[in-house]
Amino acid sequence: MADGTDYGLRREQLKARYALADAGAENVVIGGVDHLALICSDLDATIRFYTDVLGMRLTNIVANRDDDTSTHIFLDMGGGNLLAFFDFPEKGPAPAVRGAGGMHHIALKGTPEQYQALVRRAQEMGLAHDIHGDASMGSIYLRDPDNIMVGVTTGYG
Repeated sequence: MADGTDYGLRREQLKARYALADAGAENVVIGGVDHLALICSDLDATIRFYTDVLGMRLTNIVANRDDDTSTHIFLDMGGGNLLAFFDFPEKGPAPAVRGAGGMHHIALKGTPEQYQALVRRAQEMGLAHDIHGDASMGSIYLRDPDNIMVGVTTGYG
């Protein structure tokens, strides 16, 4: 590395300093995800992407309680989890910029069959995508209409 930083060593130090929790541990003090709330520039395009490409169901459309010009939509991600979007039509379509405190991507769970179907759908629709894995299982990454990276994975190691 150009500055001499050993990122592998840094990762090992973090593991030694902080105990890695068992994914099945019951001592979590919250009940899980109700919904993730993101911002979009075009509700129609967002709804089409998440329903037509990813197969989510649109479950609710309401006014944003904090801004009556903004609409809040909810999509069923499966597993009792929702993905929500706000639009802010009076604030313009300025995109978010990746950086500290920002979101890198959304990673959704999928079975190998769901993954394979999504890979086929992305190819048939001519959608740009990246695959990590192979034709039977792995992760596929796509960009939504606002350039949010969305991945569907059959698992990771």
